[in-house]
Amino acid sequence: MDVDYSKIRQYKDRIRIFFIIYFFSENYCGIEHHKCCRVLHTELKIQKLDFLLRNPDYLAYELIELCKTKNIDKLEIKSIVKEIFNQKEPEIRRLEMEKFFFGAYEDIDQVIAFLVTVGFIEHVSVRDNQMRSIKKSYYITKEADIKMQDNLRNMEVLSWYVKRCKLIHKYFGDYSGTALKVLQYEIDEYKNTSYREYINDIQEQVKQNYFEEFGEKL
Repeated sequence: MDVDYSKIRQYKDRIRIFFIIYFFSENYCGIEHHKCCRVLHTELKIQKLDFLLRNPDYLAYELIELCKTKNIDKLEIKSIVKEIFNQKEPEIRRLEMEKFFFGAYEDIDQVIAFLVTVGFIEHVSVRDNQMRSIKKSYYITKEADIKMQDNLRNMEVLSWYVKRCKLIHKYFGDYSGTALKVLQYEIDEYKNTSYREYINDIQEQVKQNYFEEFGEKL
């Protein structure tokens, strides 16, 4: 039986982007979008969070870096990073992204259009007087929120995405899109990738950092 990988990829993209919007949005109770209950402002944050979801080795790198700058549970970080590599996530879960002018980026317009069509989100794009988009907002509908609340426990096939979004939110949820971009640009492999080239993995760098921080090999 032939496998339509483009359909699988399309499905993954829709799930991943919606979960990012859902788990990283904040409560909304405005009148203008009265059918909605949550909102996430700015596409930049979606792109930077998507990069962490699609590149577990970069997430592991950022988690180890937190051990150097924040008062957090280092044993927990050690366990998380070890699990990421034991499960071979940097190979199995990796989904490459190209680098554009502002870092890792992939067009999500079709995904957003689908989510709007099925009633999961409302999308607003504010433009300047030259019709350039200067602000994008993504509103989660009450209907989508109810479906998520009712089905989260039964989403076994999607549990990895749910757990990973919650993990990233725990450690990086308060970061703006710009702050996440700054963090990612501090990594040489990311920073030195040429325009429209795929950003390479950093598994060996993570293994070295892990050894320096925790005194054992991954």
